[in-house]
Amino acid sequence: MADTTITNANETAENAAAEEMKQAQKTGTVDFSEKKEEKEKSGNYTHTFKKPVEIEGKKYSSLTFYFENLTGEDIEAVEEELQDQNKYVLSPEISSAFQSMLAARAAKVPADEIRRLPARDYMAIKNKARNFLINMG
Repeated sequence: MADTTITNANETAENAAAEEMKQAQKTGTVDFSEKKEEKEKSGNYTHTFKKPVEIEGKKYSSLTFYFENLTGEDIEAVEEELQDQNKYVLSPEISSAFQSMLAARAAKVPADEIRRLPARDYMAIKNKARNFLINMG
């Protein structure tokens, strides 16, 4: 049954690609806005580093943050950890500390490792965590 599902998914993707080719040949353009919207709906994010970074002794050229796998327990654990550090967050959507710790949980790496990243990478990752929080309501 799994093979049938994979085959059906492959056929659907091939049909979509064929339709895109027809559209491109007919009009000279292809509209990717729907694909972009689908990608943006996903709560997960893969960050590609400009230069490989070392996290816990391992080199990474990219790191995936599985925000969609987070639970309420993860949110509360981040809150408790911040409270243990005498940091209180009124709104997680505007707290860099909360966002970076949440991102670390989504990638299953220590929060300190996220904070040690180059500023460009840190900001991109924490902003994705912020977007996730905002989109979740």
